[in-house]
Amino acid sequence: MNFARQLFCMILLATALQAEEYFMFSPKQISSHLVSYDDKEKEDIAKDLEVVRSVCHVKEAPSKAQPFYLASAGGPGSRKSTILERFIQTHPEFQAGVYLDPDQRGLKFMAHTYYDKSLNALMAASKPDYLEIQKAAYEKWRGASNYITLMLLEEALQKKSDVIHGTTLTGAYVPEFLMKLKAEGYHITLVLCYSEDEIRTEAIEYRNNEQRFYQSTPEDAVAKGKSFTEKLSVYFQYADTLHLYWSDDLMAEERISVIFDKGETIIGEGCACVLDRFISKFDEDRDALQAEGKNIPSWDELVQLYLSRF
Repeated sequence: MNFARQLFCMILLATALQAEEYFMFSPKQISSHLVSYDDKEKEDIAKDLEVVRSVCHVKEAPSKAQPFYLASAGGPGSRKSTILERFIQTHPEFQAGVYLDPDQRGLKFMAHTYYDKSLNALMAASKPDYLEIQKAAYEKWRGASNYITLMLLEEALQKKSDVIHGTTLTGAYVPEFLMKLKAEGYHITLVLCYSEDEIRTEAIEYRNNEQRFYQSTPEDAVAKGKSFTEKLSVYFQYADTLHLYWSDDLMAEERISVIFDKGETIIGEGCACVLDRFISKFDEDRDALQAEGKNIPSWDELVQLYLSRF
């Protein structure tokens, strides 16, 4: 192993084994995303970590006495990235946050791995179906993008910097994570993204076939969609502000259905049918989950859960 490679491996190891104190994700948890990579690949991942850190301006992000955590939440194909980025654009008070996302801010900037190793010209010519190349690239490097995102998320949270998080926010860690954010004084704003399953299927197909950025199959997206419904009670329990968006057309702008802000309920502009559609989809998914033996609060119970905190 040459000196440069040794140096990068040492940097990677030192970073992964940094201070035992951590906000949410331990060094062991974060480094678990690297188990499938060899030493040379880890060296390249270390290079991409620095690229993404610079793109997201993590080093320059100031500490705040009362920082914000802004995140998307929704099933695959619910247009989370589009809605979150439009939200940031129209709410300038959030524009200085550290913006992290394993796909939009991770994979898309991983020049030494995702692009150089798996999407180069030779790889692109190796199969007639380019979607297969992209799928293989995604499956190969998504672990690395998760590693990079969690490293930088931990770094930003330990500094108490403002954070913008592109995520489904449906993992098992979410209740504890949001509780810790509250305990550390973060103001939590969540952008909840919902639509019919057909729209999510169409969104996945468009992303795969037209945008040529593979993340999942339409079947996987629909199957995972109800995880968002399961987590709604967690969002209503911990968020300070909730913006609920409904999409009923892939090529049309999403519509706000309701805003819950510091104990107040603000119905979105336009017809009340937008909120009705959001609730109708929730009731449909809730019924399916109840049939599986899962206890999901009703819509009225969710609203009361939020309002009772203020």
